[in-house]
Amino acid sequence: MKGLLRSFHYAFDGMAYALATQRNMRIHFLAAFVVIFLATVVSIPILQITTVLFSIALVITLEMVNTAIEHVVDMVTEDFHPLAKIAKDVAAAAVLVAAVNAVAVAYLIFYDKLNPVQWRSMDTLVQPPFIGVLLISVLCLMVAVSGYAVRIRLRGKDVHPSGS
Repeated sequence: MKGLLRSFHYAFDGMAYALATQRNMRIHFLAAFVVIFLATVVSIPILQITTVLFSIALVITLEMVNTAIEHVVDMVTEDFHPLAKIAKDVAAAAVLVAAVNAVAVAYLIFYDKLNPVQWRSMDTLVQPPFIGVLLISVLCLMVAVSGYAVRIRLRGKDVHPSGS
């Protein structure tokens, strides 16, 4: 039992460290607080609350993983190394994907619940064509990033030692 309590203590230490030292973690916590507050004020259904909570947990979890990866990389090498850059960039990209997803989830859940009179002038933003445009934009972004990745590989900038 003592070992279990100690592991929880270490986990809380890790979360407290990330919150105290990482600006983005504080931003994520503030955004999470605002979204959870709004969810309680507008009384969204339980399934939507679950989706919001999962999105929040994903962003915060990935931010902590990103912090851990950055610290391990910094511990291993103080010099610039292309693999260290890749590790840090990929970890940061994971947080970015989760954060964009969280914003999309919040938009889709809250757009019609927050002051419908104010949103009336923005009706076109919540109509199905806008959602389609949003999805097409996300798809285009994914294709662009994939194309960039292919270009990097074709230029021989893949620095993985095994070459695979």
